[in-house]
Amino acid sequence: MLRRGTRTKQGSIELIYLNENTKVPCLAFAIPKTVGTAVVRNKIRRQYREEFRKLVSRDPEIIPEGNYLIKVYSTKEENLPKIELLGKALKDLKIKNEHNEN
Repeated sequence: MLRRGTRTKQGSIELIYLNENTKVPCLAFAIPKTVGTAVVRNKIRRQYREEFRKLVSRDPEIIPEGNYLIKVYSTKEENLPKIELLGKALKDLKIKNEHNEN
């Protein structure tokens, strides 16, 4: 997935998309221990899952079926990734995929 997917980076997150036939978009995470304790990393996962769910229900066309990997790059708790970056990354990814199809 990491080599074949389409990538986009927004701030401290990188979103990798792999176009596969799935009925529901699949979401996975790569959050290193340098981001924080397990409690902090789990909180980030919960927040991103919820934001992803909201985006799917609000605008299903922005999220095509396939697999998504969210990689987090941050080393300090005060610099935790902003949840709003997920929507921007998904829009950027959609533009890249449309460009690659043409």
